[in-house]
Amino acid sequence: MAAKKITGRSKLSKKVDPKAETSENLDLVTPRKQPTLKAYRLYDDDIARLKKVTATMNKSSHRHISETAAIRALIVLGTSVTGEKLLKALRETI
Repeated sequence: MAAKKITGRSKLSKKVDPKAETSENLDLVTPRKQPTLKAYRLYDDDIARLKKVTATMNKSSHRHISETAAIRALIVLGTSVTGEKLLKALRETI
């Protein structure tokens, strides 16, 4: 019986990885943005105001609203307010 030539290739090296073969991209769900953690220091007066705003929002809403959600809503409101009004409110807090 004639001996086979050794070529250095095996049948296993020719096999393709099944994960690499399927490069199908399914965009069924859009990825959510990851929140960036940011810490702010608030005075006691500011915390009391925030709790009052949150309590007012919870009275009007059918579900619980957190203080973080209230801050996010206030930021959105702040984008539609003029700079003069924001500076006036800032002067009142000082």
